Amino acid sequence: QISRALSAFHLAPSEDWTVERLAREAGVSRTGFAVRFTEKMGLTPMQYVTSWRMQIACRSLIDDDLSVAEAAHAIGYASESAFTRVFKKEIGTTPAAYRAAR
Repeated sequence: QISRALSAFHLAPSEDWTVERLAREAGVSRTGFAVRFTEKMGLTPMQYVTSWRMQIACRSLIDDDLSVAEAAHAIGYASESAFTRVFKKEIGTTPAAYRAAR
């Protein structure tokens, strides 16, 4: 069940993913999905979604040479400032500083 949700997310990480939508993909209740996901993965579903998106952003900033705004858009953020806040929280530095250090 979890793998169905992960497959859907990995095919379209920039879409508007919620626990409810992931649970629907898995074919289980939202609460049941969240509990099972956290037990199996060691992260909440939304922590996983955020972490994976930030990994994509890191690669995009370096390997694809995307601007910060382009990287934000590529992973589903409408706002560059919101993306920068989450990136800094998850990665420990701003997207621009991350790219400059690489």
